[in-house]
Amino acid sequence: METTNDTQNCRYTDETIRSKYVAKLLHPVKSNGFQSLRMDDIARTMDLSKATLYKYFPSRDEIIDQLVRLFIGFVVGSEDQFETGSLDAYVKGFKSSFAQTLLIANYGTEAFFGDLREVYPQLMAAIDVAVSERNDRLRQFYERGMAEGYVHEANATLLILQDELMFRHLLDPHYLMRHNLTLRGAMSDYYAIKKRQLFKPGVYEQVDDSGMQERIEQLVRKVTYGVY
Repeated sequence: METTNDTQNCRYTDETIRSKYVAKLLHPVKSNGFQSLRMDDIARTMDLSKATLYKYFPSRDEIIDQLVRLFIGFVVGSEDQFETGSLDAYVKGFKSSFAQTLLIANYGTEAFFGDLREVYPQLMAAIDVAVSERNDRLRQFYERGMAEGYVHEANATLLILQDELMFRHLLDPHYLMRHNLTLRGAMSDYYAIKKRQLFKPGVYEQVDDSGMQERIEQLVRKVTYGVY
């Protein structure tokens, strides 16, 4: 099939392709921020020539804007994570919130957010709004679960804060080493603790954990190697 200029141009504006390349920045940016990254560094990380990089992203500003939109869409997630009304819905929402809270903590580091506050405060504000709205949806999800008898009565806001603080500790290699923990083992154990803490007796025993260990393995790879 002949490749035309229009086909090439469509490729350079395709959001899926652009997001695939920008996703490669999530891992280095979480550790070092983005202010020190030159376009040469970005092209190398994306495995593109510098000329091709500029075809996808005419400016550095566009790259950071795409990175923030990726963070909000992929990391923070969407409203359909927290459906309610049945045990299956609450289990699905619980597992989804567990994974998403981990990813928010993993990629939403002070190195990344600090650079955003300094250089692109409007983009940092967009992330703050997205995370706040997501946490409000999660709070309502917990509270509906309590009202419907699936979830233990508790302060839903503190349940969310507990996860945020715990994951920040578990993502710190020095913390893990100091307490003789591995990320994989700690995540599996915290998932089991959280499940027992959240669901009432009789409900807890019905939670289907098939596939959860595989999901935890995927999360470990994302955290460790930056796999998107």
